[in-house]
Amino acid sequence: MFNFNLPLRVFQLILAIIALGLNGYVTSWYLHHTHPSTTPSAPPYLVFVGTSTLLTLPYLSLNPVLAGGNKPNGRFFNKWLILALDSATCLLWFAGFVALAVFHRGLILCGPCDVMVGGVIVGALAWATFLATTVLASLHIMRTRRGSGEQTHAGWVGTQESVQI
Repeated sequence: MFNFNLPLRVFQLILAIIALGLNGYVTSWYLHHTHPSTTPSAPPYLVFVGTSTLLTLPYLSLNPVLAGGNKPNGRFFNKWLILALDSATCLLWFAGFVALAVFHRGLILCGPCDVMVGGVIVGALAWATFLATTVLASLHIMRTRRGSGEQTHAGWVGTQESVQI
């Protein structure tokens, strides 16, 4: 069966980098073309979310790969931490793209409107991918909660069982 975790993590990395570029441009535009005190909070917030995503993705993507096989490496692999990081990042992306969409909707004149729409779309895609990996992590926890710890990791490299979406 197909392993969904690694392709989703790569896509999340790409989306985070794109979001950093788009929202960094919007933030820069507002800082240089308006009074700094009137700079909206949504684009810088999405820059923060993109940066925090880049900081959490190495653990989220490499940990299941390095744990590998059927036995998780107890020192490094923590399924609850993966679920918590996925859930928190999912909520951050959701709050960010909704805030940017609400801010964009209220504008009458704006310079980087097209870039902002791109930021909303990228934020929504990033939220959807983190929602998918949160569901995968939740399904893994539900399936392995009564085991001896020797069950396979759902959707991760080296598995015999995978979650199909």
